[in-house]
Amino acid sequence: MKKAIILFVALFCAAGLLAQTSKLPTVIDIVSVEDENTGDSVEIVNIPVEGDNYYWLHLGEMGIGDRTVQINLDPVYQLYIPLGENITGAVATMEELKTLFKEPNGTTREIQGSFKPFFPGENLETVKAIKYKPLLTNQIQFVIERDGYLRVTYISKSDFDSLLRGLKLHGKLHPSEK
Repeated sequence: MKKAIILFVALFCAAGLLAQTSKLPTVIDIVSVEDENTGDSVEIVNIPVEGDNYYWLHLGEMGIGDRTVQINLDPVYQLYIPLGENITGAVATMEELKTLFKEPNGTTREIQGSFKPFFPGENLETVKAIKYKPLLTNQIQFVIERDGYLRVTYISKSDFDSLLRGLKLHGKLHPSEK
């Protein structure tokens, strides 16, 4: 009898765990680009919330260090830059950010971003977008200052252009999302 009760309680608890609904957001990958040298990818994603679309530039993990040398130690926290609630707004935000590539080296803009575990959150924080041009590349660095050190990631102009072209193509293929 004791074994039957234990088995019943275990099955009842397991059934309760399986009945729980997932609270993880649905992430729809719109377009992504993988860096040939590092294997890291950057992407534009749509994370619908209660039927409303929210488009984000997902820049992935951020290194810890200074603006030149970073060590990637934290695979959990991800940087997301909000782009808008529709394709038109997302393209406009990307076009505005793209103008930074034409600015002089070191030009800085403050934008909003979400640096949270796995998925973006509601509370946005200030992220510095800095035009950076090492040797033969053209990049934008995204920098968050925390506790006396810098969290840094970047995107090259070619990867940025590929994402923007993919986003525009997605808008043409899915006119209902405009």
